[in-house]
Amino acid sequence: MPALAAIHRYPIKSTAGSSLQRARVEEEGLVGDRRFMVVKPDGTFLTARTHPQLQLVRAQFDGERLTLTHGTLPPVDVARQEFSGQPFDTQVWADPFSATTTHASLDDWFSEAAGEPARLLWLGERSPRYRESIGVRVSFADGYPLLLISEASLEDLNARTDGTHVMAQFRPNLVATGTEPYAEDGWKRIRIGDVTFRVDAPCSRCAMVTVDPAKGEKRADKEPLKTLAGYRRGEKGKVYFGQNLVAENSGDIGVNDPIEVLESSL
Repeated sequence: MPALAAIHRYPIKSTAGSSLQRARVEEEGLVGDRRFMVVKPDGTFLTARTHPQLQLVRAQFDGERLTLTHGTLPPVDVARQEFSGQPFDTQVWADPFSATTTHASLDDWFSEAAGEPARLLWLGERSPRYRESIGVRVSFADGYPLLLISEASLEDLNARTDGTHVMAQFRPNLVATGTEPYAEDGWKRIRIGDVTFRVDAPCSRCAMVTVDPAKGEKRADKEPLKTLAGYRRGEKGKVYFGQNLVAENSGDIGVNDPIEVLESSL
């Protein structure tokens, strides 16, 4: 039976992730996942697509304090109670909504990290972003609460390329083991731990997967997107790798939990 091999949470959109042994899943995805986002002063979001160096930033947020570290910047630590908490208009792709401001020291720190004026926004306790197309509230993630990829799919990709690619390039929340390559493409509903998930749509990939997370730089050879484009093209020429999930209930999940396939297209 397939099982959950890893859980990854990304406190700030486009920055480095952290691995968990257990996690709480709610409507918006993993608790604490993508609750912060870096934006330009006008509210336009910044990501590793254009600022790959953001992946060198590591964040820890326990609900009360946010701590940021980076190889070339001094660490910064700010308590949530110090956040200014002012409404701030922003947008993720086609979804406009209002987030909240954090602290001037965090804005200054990210301006250094991004190499241009920037601000750090927080979603607050409850995301104000509701996506009618999928029927749930979503964090600062691109479009869905969660992303799943199998180890076998990555192994198959690596067998087709000259280099070795790592799962961090694809930024999944959940990693499956014990499957055939791309088995997740045929899943419709699955259960992990306490939670049942709807496997809603394949994840279309962009140049972000070419960022080397250890260096914070894009690969000059445009891999693995170049290889994926040769055998993973789908509708409208998009390149797919991984599956987007929507949780049907709240609950806890843990590494090594079995993945029960409740419905599939096979």
